[in-house]
Amino acid sequence: MRVKHAPLYLAVASAISTLTLTAPVSAQDTALEEVVVTGSRSLKARSVSDSPVPVDVLSAEDLAGEGNAADITESLRMLVPSFTATPYTGDGSAFIRPTSLRGTSPDQALVLVNGKRRHRSALVTTFAPAAGNGAHAVDIGMIPSLGLRSVEVLRDGASSQYGSDAIAGVINFIMKEDDEGGTMQVQYGEQFEGEQTVKVAGNIGLSLGGNGFLNLTGEWIDNEAFDRSILRPDARALINEGVQGVGADTPFSDRPLTQTWGRPELSGFRTFFNAGYDLNDTTELYAFGNYAETEGRYRFFYRPPAVDSLGSSPHPSIQNLIDNFGYDGRLTEVGYTGYLDGDQQDYSLFAGVRGTFSGGMFYDFSVSYGYNEIDYFLNNGLNPDLGLGPDGEPAQQDFDVGAYEQDELNFNADFSLPIGDNLNLAFGAEWREETWTSVLGEPASFFGAGTSTSGFSSPSPEDAGEFDRDNWAVYADLEHDITDNWLMQYAVRYEDFSDFGDTTNGKLATRYRFNDAFAIRGSVSTGFHAPTPGQSNLVAIITTFDGATGEQVEQGQVRSTSEIARSVGGTELTEETSINYSFGFTSDFGAATTLTVDFYLIEVDDRIYRTGDIETDSGQVISFFTNAMDVEHKGIDLVLTSYWDWGNSANTTFSLAYNHNEIEVTDQALVNGSQPVSDSLVEDIENNYPEDTFVFSANTAFAQNWWFQLRANYFGEHFDERGTIDGDFGSRSQEVDPVVLVDLELGWDVTDNWSIALGGTNVFDEYPDKVTDPRFANRLSVGLEYPRRTAAGYDGGAWYLRTNYNF
Repeated sequence: MRVKHAPLYLAVASAISTLTLTAPVSAQDTALEEVVVTGSRSLKARSVSDSPVPVDVLSAEDLAGEGNAADITESLRMLVPSFTATPYTGDGSAFIRPTSLRGTSPDQALVLVNGKRRHRSALVTTFAPAAGNGAHAVDIGMIPSLGLRSVEVLRDGASSQYGSDAIAGVINFIMKEDDEGGTMQVQYGEQFEGEQTVKVAGNIGLSLGGNGFLNLTGEWIDNEAFDRSILRPDARALINEGVQGVGADTPFSDRPLTQTWGRPELSGFRTFFNAGYDLNDTTELYAFGNYAETEGRYRFFYRPPAVDSLGSSPHPSIQNLIDNFGYDGRLTEVGYTGYLDGDQQDYSLFAGVRGTFSGGMFYDFSVSYGYNEIDYFLNNGLNPDLGLGPDGEPAQQDFDVGAYEQDELNFNADFSLPIGDNLNLAFGAEWREETWTSVLGEPASFFGAGTSTSGFSSPSPEDAGEFDRDNWAVYADLEHDITDNWLMQYAVRYEDFSDFGDTTNGKLATRYRFNDAFAIRGSVSTGFHAPTPGQSNLVAIITTFDGATGEQVEQGQVRSTSEIARSVGGTELTEETSINYSFGFTSDFGAATTLTVDFYLIEVDDRIYRTGDIETDSGQVISFFTNAMDVEHKGIDLVLTSYWDWGNSANTTFSLAYNHNEIEVTDQALVNGSQPVSDSLVEDIENNYPEDTFVFSANTAFAQNWWFQLRANYFGEHFDERGTIDGDFGSRSQEVDPVVLVDLELGWDVTDNWSIALGGTNVFDEYPDKVTDPRFANRLSVGLEYPRRTAAGYDGGAWYLRTNYNF
């Protein structure tokens, strides 16, 4: 007996609610195909129109059709309108991309693999769009896309079913279980600006004695950095004055640019295995896991020397060398730009046994361990307290600045018992230990004042260390078919954490089918996100922009429970809480067209956020995490799918997926009598993401062995995060006009085993509006023409060639 899917996601849905965005299917398949989805612990198969909550399902073909993607994050961004992934920014976020579901924080959407909770990244985000600042989330980019059978996106609160983080929903990555055959894939892509992307991947299925399977995936990637910068005015002034060597310290081929805005350089490999073995007709052993290593490189802010024509002064790090050591070397002429290497190691292992007892009860006992490490190395930096070397230049400019580590250990026991034909009871328990570690860098990186003035520093010996907490939970889940047309779902979960205490959450959901073509559905639930050890214990020096002046500043982040934070109102972090409301309908128009519409409201209280500039009695400027504010997310999701048969072996699958989302900060918890989040940041939280996004696709199969795909992604108007919407001349936020990115792909099945596809992403080379008008606040002074974190990105167009060989 092969128990293919754990009851955490044992529900069946028809493809009519699936975002079928690439490979076309037949009309019969469109009407009858059933796929596994997330959201139920019942053993009873249900179609998506029978589900009380909305679920999107992306097939392996959908994911493969997003060409030239650096990783799976980009694929989801282009396929799911309510999922946002903004450009890489700085520090750790240069290597782990900030994401959002329905405009929420990255750590307010739970990530599962094969229905099991995946471990977090080690990164606590300090550089992200305003709505995601301070998150401690999963890096989904570590999962190789060729190993995926499907991705399931549950768009509804599910903390009562899955625990912490499932405020906005759940993203479940389902891995392949094939026990034979395989695929080899080679893809080459190139931006219209010339930067290259290469991917070589393979997947193979093996039989284990006829009673089991072992499915293996490997993926190697090499992505060149790309640069969408312009020359900074201070660097241009140096060049105009005849200074030689400006920008010569770049590790990329973009000299004389002194600052790089764009995708980081990234290379490495990702692997995954998925295995199961039937011990007998009622019992299966299973295991799965991943191992990945990546290496990334990203440049920081330029540190200029004195430029008399602009009236500026040397950067403080250079000035300190001048004042304290009499320095008069090359940095006083050309300045410098540091660049950060971020090496990631990520692995996980899940193992368990599942099956049925003699009485018909399903059981699943499992244990899992996950680990992520981000090791940083600062190149071309400067610690002025180290002084000068024998050659009169800075004594050291390359530093091992330490690392962050995250590891998690989970034990689960899950049960599901059918009670008659119309009732299913599921229940279970979980214990988890989560550890976050701040690793000390080399002594030179924190010598003296303890800061690296290139913008990234090692933790001090006092701040480094290992921080952990554990929690345990019990839950119960009941599904009741009151009649053939009316389904009720009830769930409750109690969870106790060793740091902040306990929490209880519940869910009530229903679906009523009026006839074969129309049903309504709705739910109400509570949810939570537990503060992580990383959020509670991060101490760092952050290079950012002052909210009032817009100047580049360095800000110290401390623990909220430190003595200096408590002196200005810091306290222990507690959980974020939420209430999620959803109501919608599903409707079939004939055999081949389906419409689903779902309205939602998510009310989040006590959102964890980093405070702005807080000045202590001693005059020191600090920030820290606090339960800062209440945020409301409301909107509508619409999915329309249709199928047309043209005859002569030609057919087209159409899909339109639309999301409207509004964000409002409704209240703040004052810190020492002041708002922890400034009005300008609140405005960014509410306006940086487009309110309207959609994906339209038309996928046509023709001539028996050809296909053509068209996809259009629409990103509605939104505001740049610089300035304020009603600001004065020169300090206003620019409104970014809507932009449409069009992707095309033409494919040919050369043989039954070999296929070739030629495609383009953003084929019309569209960019968001440039922010260059002097009426609006901009980043021209640091070399960026575009909105830094626009959801549409500023990559520009690209083409790719992909070939697959199946065996």
